[in-house]
Amino acid sequence: MLQNYFTIALRNFGKHLGYTLLNVFGLAVSLAVAALIGLFVRNESSYDRWIGNEQNIFRVYKQWTAGDGGNTYTPVPLAPTLREQFPEIRAATRLENYGEALLTTEENKSLYVKEAVMTDSSFLAVIPFPLASGDPRTALRQPHSALLAHALARKLYGSQNPVGKIIRFNDRTDYKITGVLAPPAGNTHLEGEIFLNDSDQYKYFSWTGNSPATYVARHPSSEVAPLEQKITRVINAYVRQDYLKAKVNYDQLPTWRLQPLRDIHLRSLNMNGSFESKGDYRNLLILGSVAALVLLIAGINYTNLATAQATRRAREVGVRKVTGATRAELVAQFLLEAALQSLAALPLAVLLATVFLPAFNVVTDRQLTLGWAEWSSIGGYMLLLVMGLGLISGIYPAFFLSSYRPTEVLKGNLLRGNRGQALRRGLVVAQFTLAIAIAVVMTLIYQQVQYMQKQELGFRPGQVLVIPINTDETPGRIQALKPELLQNPRVEGLTTTVSLPGKGEPDYGVHIDGVDKDQSIDIFFTDADFARTLGLKMAQGRFFSPEFPSDTANAFVVNEAFVRQYRLASPVGHRMRFSGEPAYGTIVGVVRDFHFQGLQNKIGPLVFCGNYKRHGFANYAAIRLASPDIRSTVAWVEKFWKRVEPAHPMRYTFLDDDFAKQYADQTRLGQTLLYATFLTLFIASLGLFGLASFMAGQRTKEIGVRKVLGASVGSIVALLSKDFLRLVLVANVIAWPLAWYVTNRWLADFAYRIAIGWWVFAGVGGGILLIALLTVSFQAMKAAVANPVKSLRTE
Repeated sequence: MLQNYFTIALRNFGKHLGYTLLNVFGLAVSLAVAALIGLFVRNESSYDRWIGNEQNIFRVYKQWTAGDGGNTYTPVPLAPTLREQFPEIRAATRLENYGEALLTTEENKSLYVKEAVMTDSSFLAVIPFPLASGDPRTALRQPHSALLAHALARKLYGSQNPVGKIIRFNDRTDYKITGVLAPPAGNTHLEGEIFLNDSDQYKYFSWTGNSPATYVARHPSSEVAPLEQKITRVINAYVRQDYLKAKVNYDQLPTWRLQPLRDIHLRSLNMNGSFESKGDYRNLLILGSVAALVLLIAGINYTNLATAQATRRAREVGVRKVTGATRAELVAQFLLEAALQSLAALPLAVLLATVFLPAFNVVTDRQLTLGWAEWSSIGGYMLLLVMGLGLISGIYPAFFLSSYRPTEVLKGNLLRGNRGQALRRGLVVAQFTLAIAIAVVMTLIYQQVQYMQKQELGFRPGQVLVIPINTDETPGRIQALKPELLQNPRVEGLTTTVSLPGKGEPDYGVHIDGVDKDQSIDIFFTDADFARTLGLKMAQGRFFSPEFPSDTANAFVVNEAFVRQYRLASPVGHRMRFSGEPAYGTIVGVVRDFHFQGLQNKIGPLVFCGNYKRHGFANYAAIRLASPDIRSTVAWVEKFWKRVEPAHPMRYTFLDDDFAKQYADQTRLGQTLLYATFLTLFIASLGLFGLASFMAGQRTKEIGVRKVLGASVGSIVALLSKDFLRLVLVANVIAWPLAWYVTNRWLADFAYRIAIGWWVFAGVGGGILLIALLTVSFQAMKAAVANPVKSLRTE
């Protein structure tokens, strides 16, 4: 019996080869899209899940209001206090991203690392990374000890075991290597290349200072919500006590929360202080939905074409029923045909996914692979997906075809011949509703990304060279050599600063004269050339100036948002001071608002302090280049920089590139959706093409009669096209509000966003209507120009 089913299925595929190929190719494309998106979702969802005990590891963060994304900068005493006073917590550690650093071995081999992480002796007790060498019970336990990532150890020491060797950090501090991390078994948000026990730096900090991130490992029996409440109550008592000692009067204290380790990568986008690369779970939801919709559209194609061909197979069904076939056997036959077509699409889908994976990696900025390991992990799911898709898309045609009554069919009176038309029309509407909605959402996301990239920022980020500062002596050398640098006509300005737009900024407590409570405000610690170098504009007063030496001691500059927030009628001359300090300073100027954070965030109050030493150190030198010949100017600056930091080769980025990185995820999402939209329309058009071809074939005799009676080609094309175009118009009406809702929800996370214009809906809807018209008209034209004699010769 089963062999007979296969024989009939293969014979039917060959008889209707064109429709079979349309179905198989559409299914293959949709499965390839689902495989690539599934691979991406799997990769993004796997962060830190391979780490032992990960379900009990958390990052502590503070939240000031319910809508606040949170802040991971925590007080230095937090980790030891949690470890010592909370029996619910098994271990706690501090982590602080140092950033780029120069490492030098005892053999004088030097190497820059992009991410050095400062921590303490409890690191491995909280986050049990496996070691390739070294003892986890003693590794990193002593001050000035280090753990190397496996890749870094190979670069510096080759196949040697470096445990016990000394490595110099930034040409000034020696650390003893006590372990080498094993190659990671999966993704992790902690991408440090070297972890350094530098606990000595934490000895003199109070509860009022915030610097490292704090991670904890809880006992499995402890509940998260009660633990958060206890931490908030106990820790805020310490914070309040230190604030009172410093005579700081805050109007509120934060709520302390625990973020699961597995959530950090995907749910930290709006969290300040996170130093890891961030993903966005909402993007996974969008891409996962797109994959499901593409599969649904391919399934609709099969259902539509199968029901449309029902009349061609009606006589077959009648004969088989007369010869004894039961309805269950017929249903099994047609479901087998659907499953076979889906299985036939699987090898082609694998080939397409493999071929287009490199391009997909470029779009998503990932290094995904599709080797045996990946296929073995997702192959089972793909097979189930293929079989499920085949069965679901084939179930209605199977029951529909098997329901024909043989007495009616064999007499030629197929009374139910139009029964499937309503379903086919509904499926075409559903198919194009999904395609139009995806296209509208993609267009609006693309517009938002373009808006963010082209929005006036309030400063000039172009041609600003950003150079990390590596030593405490560097700022002094910069000031000494600055006049010589500025004599070069290719250089327009130079500033030394703690922060730059888009790179994060510390927040400090300040007391503003006339405001009852102390405020926590973002502060840029910089020098007098910051405004000129970055192109900031003054709204009132002046920026810092060497002509006023007191600017480095008791002067502030604020932005317009600060003036609005604290309702300062005459801001220039207004007094303010750092919290806990007795001496007041004076506001000497107001800069016009500029975007010092991404456009996801509304411009908030900002304060400039004219002495970066108040923060402790400077992070960056920013040089504005005047020459359009960037390459030669950068080469000249590199030679100059050798005199500034002789032991450190100059590494640099450009400020506009750094600022644009904030929108990298949105840009990649927009590009991915762009390709997904093209594929969605392509698959939908394949189905429409096949359906139009079949319907035109069904009406061959009608068309012949009309032509004999004098109908023009244009009128016949219009006759065959109008029904399909009506369905696409209905799909537009349904898709527009759906797309508006989805896009409006996505845009809600942006403080600065585009207006959703009606013309986007009209343009996308009109474009897809045109695609549908061209698709249907091609088949209609073929039918209209055919010789009517061929279709009417038997009449």
